Amino acid sequence: MSESLGSAARKSPSAKLLLALVAVAVLAMHAIGAWYGNNVSLSAKARPKESRLALEIIRPPKALPTEPPPPPPTRRPPKVPPPIQTAAVVPSEAPIAAPVETVAAVAPAEPAPPPPPEPVKPAFGGIGYKNNPPPDYPTIAVRQGWQGTVLLRVRVLQSGTVESVEVVRSSGKKVLDEAAIHTVERWVFAPSTRGNAAIDGFATVPIEFKLDS
Repeated sequence: MSESLGSAARKSPSAKLLLALVAVAVLAMHAIGAWYGNNVSLSAKARPKESRLALEIIRPPKALPTEPPPPPPTRRPPKVPPPIQTAAVVPSEAPIAAPVETVAAVAPAEPAPPPPPEPVKPAFGGIGYKNNPPPDYPTIAVRQGWQGTVLLRVRVLQSGTVESVEVVRSSGKKVLDEAAIHTVERWVFAPSTRGNAAIDGFATVPIEFKLDS
């Protein structure tokens, strides 16, 4: 082939140019091939070794147990009054009476204060009341000129009659005192009263002995 190319180059100048171009091309290809081979080997050497990345999955720590919330306050149920206990029913031939409802005892109200007692009116009477006679003047007292007043306390029953007579203040002469007692024992009085009711009571009666001058 070289002989053919050499012969062709000797034949014409264009053939020489073509030959030169082919030679340049061959050289260029050799240069490219050498450069590529050097780069490939260098890249292979410079390539770092493959490293494996180990991934470790770390689980989050378990949450510490927290104290449970306090239980809600329990509500106490309202107090229910105990049921009313009834006596056990014993079967018998007698008819059973209807149940009686029990009623709670009510405290009695305080009694009202008693009304004030009615005033007591004492018994009264005297000479001329219901024909009451005057006392007899004792003869010895007339002869001696004795005079005086006797004050008597008379116990009068609710009927108006005299129960007893006593001397509260003497006239100074026993004869005059006794004459006054005997006279008043026969008298009739208006009895003592409490309100409109007649009661036993007392009357104070003065008896005067006086001589005419």
